[in-house]
Amino acid sequence: MTSSPPLSIASFPAWARLNDVDFTNAELRETEGKGIGLVAARDLKTTTTTTAHPTEETTSDANGKGDDLSTGDGKDGERARTETAIGGQHEGKGIDHDPVQLLRIPHDLVLSAAAIEEYTKVDQNFRQLLDVAGHQSTRKDILLYLLTHLILSAKGPSGSRGPASTPWTEYLKFLPRHVPVPTMWSEVERALLQGTSLEETATIQDWILIDALYRSRCLELPRAGDAMVPGLDMANHSHDPTAYYEEDDKDDIVLLLRPGVEVTGGEEVSISYGEKSPAEMLFSYGFIDRDSAAHELTLPLEALPDDPLGKAKLHIFKAPPTLKLSRSDGGLSWHSLFAYLMCLNEEDGLEFRVLQGKDGERELKLFWHDQDVTARADDFEVLIEQHPLCQVFRLRVVAVLLEVVSTQLTHLPSEISHDQLDPLRRAGLVREECIRAAETLWEVEASVLESAAEVLEQQRTHLFADVHVVDYLGSMEVSESGQAPGASTNEEGDFS
Repeated sequence: MTSSPPLSIASFPAWARLNDVDFTNAELRETEGKGIGLVAARDLKTTTTTTAHPTEETTSDANGKGDDLSTGDGKDGERARTETAIGGQHEGKGIDHDPVQLLRIPHDLVLSAAAIEEYTKVDQNFRQLLDVAGHQSTRKDILLYLLTHLILSAKGPSGSRGPASTPWTEYLKFLPRHVPVPTMWSEVERALLQGTSLEETATIQDWILIDALYRSRCLELPRAGDAMVPGLDMANHSHDPTAYYEEDDKDDIVLLLRPGVEVTGGEEVSISYGEKSPAEMLFSYGFIDRDSAAHELTLPLEALPDDPLGKAKLHIFKAPPTLKLSRSDGGLSWHSLFAYLMCLNEEDGLEFRVLQGKDGERELKLFWHDQDVTARADDFEVLIEQHPLCQVFRLRVVAVLLEVVSTQLTHLPSEISHDQLDPLRRAGLVREECIRAAETLWEVEASVLESAAEVLEQQRTHLFADVHVVDYLGSMEVSESGQAPGASTNEEGDFS
């Protein structure tokens, strides 16, 4: 059903006019190496005016009328606008930038949680589907909507018994039937991800397609939240973007030229998808931005296998237990809220109790030294600070995380064997772009993991030398061996 080719982009202007999408200063074209993208329709640049601002700050909308604008291009977009418009004000004068509008999409076309709710009021078929399979998350509800209209667009009008057609029914016909994200790679191509943080992600065809379309085209709007915006989702990513998007006072979505930017006619207009890790870029968008400084990866954590409180810890923590590794400016840092809870035991002062709540239901509660800390299950890095064994707890965390990182490193192959891939490449079973993406991800993650192992090893060595840790280990040796306090050995045990 999803194998039919998409409509030619040459037909898109007719759809845009019918649905009041205004390509003010932009148009769709094939771009080099990126497929369809937005390009400037003519030479454009933002204009500046110097005005007196004794006590006030003003910003103008896309048409210079002073309407309220809510930035949707992340924090970078907000900075691009405010730093130039407000930061340049001094001595009673300010430099205002009149944004150049590139594209405007009516609010009615934005596919968001609110749009899904409105659609259920006019289509009882979809409402029944949502009641059975939806209402779990905005993402899943939008996927069900897309799946419904993908099938409807392939079958054509279905009469009064089928789902009600919307502009999205036709818009889906323009979207690609293959998105280069790993969930749409072949089994052979997914094998290239062995050992990376994406190894466990993958695979059924209509659902896989709409999932890929959603992930690769979803935007976070300030007021509408997670949403898909037809037309705007044609804009490609750049590490040095030339445009940003906003919601105006009518809740329409506008694409604006960034302050201080000039583009020539035919030049591609790009936005920023944000600073994301290579794994997240590949998983969501199907490519890795080599110019990005975000060298990160996130590894899943599991409760320790011999921990009798392991399941209770996972239940009370709520969020996914992960370890995030980040490297920037040559330095590496790690972040893991679950690791601190993970490494504490009953003898340390951790306790779980099942108590009766206000509604009469029995609830699992978490206590730390007889204090109810259920709401702070992700805050044990702070909760342990005043404990006499704080450094011992930190050593446990570092030792466990070092083991996690070392294990992940052993899963990575030493290199991707091109000798083994050549026959598969010639047979058309694996594509060159998948090999390049997998190699890039492997190189970045291997480098980050190696740096993390080195940093964690240094931290472990430093903590082993801490006086509180030395005293604790000495007392443990005495209690286990029955030796006199002064007769402890100098051997460093396996503390993990």
